[in-house]
Amino acid sequence: MRAETAEMIDISSGDGNEAREDRHQKHIVVQVARRLFQAQGFGKTTYSDIAKAMGISAQQIKDYFPDLEDICHAVISDYLDQQADAFEGFSRESNPRQRLSLYLDSFSADAENLIKEGCPMTNLYMDVKRGNAALADHAAKLLQHRLNWTKQQFVLITRVAEVSDQPERLVSALHGIIIMAQVTGDTRLIRSQIIQLKSWIRSM
Repeated sequence: MRAETAEMIDISSGDGNEAREDRHQKHIVVQVARRLFQAQGFGKTTYSDIAKAMGISAQQIKDYFPDLEDICHAVISDYLDQQADAFEGFSRESNPRQRLSLYLDSFSADAENLIKEGCPMTNLYMDVKRGNAALADHAAKLLQHRLNWTKQQFVLITRVAEVSDQPERLVSALHGIIIMAQVTGDTRLIRSQIIQLKSWIRSM
C-alpha cells in the first residue's frame, strides 16, 4: 500500500511521468549506441554520431550519460540482460542437451547477421579491451557468462562437478565457426557445423 501511495503521488506531481521519460530516452540512447558500436566500433563512435541518429543534440545525451564510457557500460549491461533472458528461456527446457541444442540453434537462426557483422558481444569486447581496462573487465563478463552457463549444462549432462574442457571446446568452436563463416561468406557453414556440434552433444 505504501508503494502504491508513493506511486500515486509521483504520478499526480508529474515526477513519475518525467522519470519514465528519462528511462525511455536512456533506453533509446543505449539501443542506438549498440547499433553504432557494432557498425563502426566503440572507439570510432562519438556523441555526435549518436545524437544524429536520434535526432537530438549531443548535450541532451550528455545529460543522461556524462561520458561515452558510461554509455558503453550501459550497452554491456544491456547485452548481459539480453543474454540472461535468452539463457533463462533455454533453461525452461528440462533436458540440458536440449538446452544446448536450443542455444546452438540460435546461432543458426542468426547466421546471416553473424556473417555480416560478427558476434556483437565478442566484437565489443575485442574493441574495448585494447584501450580501457574497466570496460574490458565489464565486457569480459559477457563471454564468461556464456562459458559459465555452458559449463552448467555439461555438469548436468555428465553428472560430474568438475567437467573437462568440453565447455571451452564448444564455446571456442562457436567463435571459430563464426569467424570462418565471415571469411567465406557462407551461411551454410554455420548451419552445417552447428548440426555437427548438436550431434556431438547428443552422443554424450
